[in-house]
Amino acid sequence: MAFWVLIEPCIYKMIRASRAKSAANTDEEVLTPARTQARQLLQPIDEFFLFLVFLSVGLKERDLAHRFNIHQSTVSSIIATWTSFLATALGSQCIWLTRAEVQAYLPKEFKGFSDTQVILDCTELRCQTPSSPLLQSETYSSYKSHCTMKALVGIAPHGPVTFISDLYAGSVSDKELFKQSGIAEKLTEDMAVMVDKGFLITDCCKCKVYRPPFVSKQKKNQNQVKETQATVRLGLHVERVIRRIKQNKLFDSIITMSPVYNINQLFAVACMLSNYQNTALVQKRVK
Repeated sequence: MAFWVLIEPCIYKMIRASRAKSAANTDEEVLTPARTQARQLLQPIDEFFLFLVFLSVGLKERDLAHRFNIHQSTVSSIIATWTSFLATALGSQCIWLTRAEVQAYLPKEFKGFSDTQVILDCTELRCQTPSSPLLQSETYSSYKSHCTMKALVGIAPHGPVTFISDLYAGSVSDKELFKQSGIAEKLTEDMAVMVDKGFLITDCCKCKVYRPPFVSKQKKNQNQVKETQATVRLGLHVERVIRRIKQNKLFDSIITMSPVYNINQLFAVACMLSNYQNTALVQKRVK
C-alpha cells in the first residue's frame, strides 16, 4: 500500500496495451489515454494486485482469469499494461548513484574497500527452448544445462540495485556481457567494482577491480588472505539481492516468450521493485 500511494497519482496517465496496439495499427500518435477508452473491469488497485500476484506467485494467466473472474485475454492485457507502465515510471528514476551518494551511505563493513561503487554479478533465467537450432545454440547455458537469458545486475554497497542490463542469450560470457551492457561508460578511474573470481574484466575496465584470486599454490601473507576473505564475503551481498529478486516465483519456472508483454521490462521491474522491499541486506552476517 505504501508503494501504491507513490504511483497512484500517475496511473490516470497510463496507456492501455490494447489502446497502444490499436493506435500502432492505425499509425495514430498516442500521447494521452483515449477519452473513449472502455471502462475497466477491475479497479486500478486490483489490476496492480493482479500484476504482483503474477510476478510474485507465478500464477498462470488462466488461473488468474478464474480467480479475478475476468477473461484470460484481459489478464494478458493487464499484465502487459502494468509491465510497460511500471518500467516507464520506475525507469524514469535514475537508479545509478553518484560517487558522493555511494560514499554517503557506505556501510562500515566496506571500510577497507571505500572506493567501491558497485558490486556486480550475472544471473540467468531459464527460458523456453527456441525451435531454431541457431537460437538454441545461442541461448544454451552450459552452467544451467538449459536455454537461458542472462542479465548483469549491479548494487551499491549499502544494498539498492543501481544497474540492470538487458537480457542477453545465455551463452554470452560474463566479460562480454559487461562490455555490451554499457556499465563501463559509467565507471571512472576513482571508482572500483567488486566482482566474483570468474569475472575477468580487469583488461576492459578503466577503474579498480576487487576480485578474489583463483586458488594458487603460492603462499600468501596474512594481509592478502584477509583481503581475499573480505572480498568474497562482501561480494556475496549481490547474490543475496539477486536471490531476493528471484524470489518472484515467475522466474522459478521456464519462461515462455510471450508476444504480449516484454520479458526485458518485466525483469527490470522486478529488480527495481526490490529497492522498495524491506531493508538493505548489509547486516551482521557480512562481518
